[in-house]
Amino acid sequence: MSYDVDIDLSLRRLRANVDDEQKMLARFRAEIDFGGQLAQAYPENCDEWQSLLLQAVELVRARGITAIADAETLLAPLAAIAKQYTVHCVGHAHIDMNWMWSWPETVATTNDTFTTVDRLMDEYPEFTFSQSQTSVYQILKDYLPELYERVKTRVASGRWEVNATQWVEGDKNLANGEIITRHLLYSKRFFAEEFGLPFDDLQVCWEPDTFGHARTTPSLLAAGGVKYYYFCRGHNGKPQLFWWQGKDGARVLAFDDFEMWYNGTITPPDVTRRVLPFAAETGCKDYLFVYGVGDHGGGPTRRDLNLIRDMANWPVFPLVQFSTAARFFQRVEETAQNLPVVDTEMNYVFEGCYSSQSNIKYANRKSENALTEAEIFALLGREVNIPYPTAALNKAWRHAMLNQFHDILTGSGVKATYQHAQGL
Repeated sequence: MSYDVDIDLSLRRLRANVDDEQKMLARFRAEIDFGGQLAQAYPENCDEWQSLLLQAVELVRARGITAIADAETLLAPLAAIAKQYTVHCVGHAHIDMNWMWSWPETVATTNDTFTTVDRLMDEYPEFTFSQSQTSVYQILKDYLPELYERVKTRVASGRWEVNATQWVEGDKNLANGEIITRHLLYSKRFFAEEFGLPFDDLQVCWEPDTFGHARTTPSLLAAGGVKYYYFCRGHNGKPQLFWWQGKDGARVLAFDDFEMWYNGTITPPDVTRRVLPFAAETGCKDYLFVYGVGDHGGGPTRRDLNLIRDMANWPVFPLVQFSTAARFFQRVEETAQNLPVVDTEMNYVFEGCYSSQSNIKYANRKSENALTEAEIFALLGREVNIPYPTAALNKAWRHAMLNQFHDILTGSGVKATYQHAQGL
């Protein structure tokens, strides 16, 4: 080989060694940080564990990264406790329906996002993904049939979780009760007919970006077979995990991701930040961490997946694993102790949005009322042998539900958003 080739190869090897050393040091730092949190969370062991942490740091300082394995062995008492905690990493792609862009771009975003997720599932056999909103699956069916079939295969394999009990992640203040029941019915029926999923399989209502949550919501959801509610806005000092109760006493188990939010990036500090405080508040040693590029789609990245793989093998760290929202909720439902009950609405953010874009609000109410009347007259017509216009009504309800997306109905979209909405 020539001198230039030799030099280039040597430099690349050196760079790789430096990168490996930095990764080892980052891992050790993350373990020490979490070990420090554990020491504070267990006062009866605090002095002993802090002493071990100091010894471990001194060992690595004196001997370098080659001593990290020995330092981790020294921290075995903390490692045993750390592994009692589990972080459920739920990959997701938040896809806004026509927020700051047109309908064709929403379709393109859905294509790009799901194509990427499908490829990543080939590369990472342990990777699981969760996706909400029946509307994006309808997009696949209408515009992207080959990708739609691949997604069906992923769902059937158990690696792609459907969190779509609503047609869209819609506004819960302006929508009336009749159409919210349609969101539930049309979503569950879509997945039963298209994916073979039983109605009872869909139990998570995924509403991270919804601006407000009316008090009627838990009653409607519970009546529709939904047990769990994930959201981020409208916190107002409420607990992170609680029973949200309607006026009739019906409840859903609600998780408020108010601190880490729904577009998370996998980093050791972020993944562990709320694990121990959440356990202290609830008695649950399982925590939900939602990650993936969102708003304009995107989803999990290779960097995220590689880091989850790495952290899964760190000794002095929680069990970090690919998971699903349903799995997390089922675990905390089993282990949560004396959860508080919230029996109020959870409102709201973005003051003024409900007085913006009055035309779409008028059109929404006209649509809701006209569709309800149409259903009544179609039912009466059937008594005199007039065929029930099922297909036409289903399409009209889907259009009305799509326009209830939280960035459309509330009034935070752009001109193209409302041109498309008014057309529907």
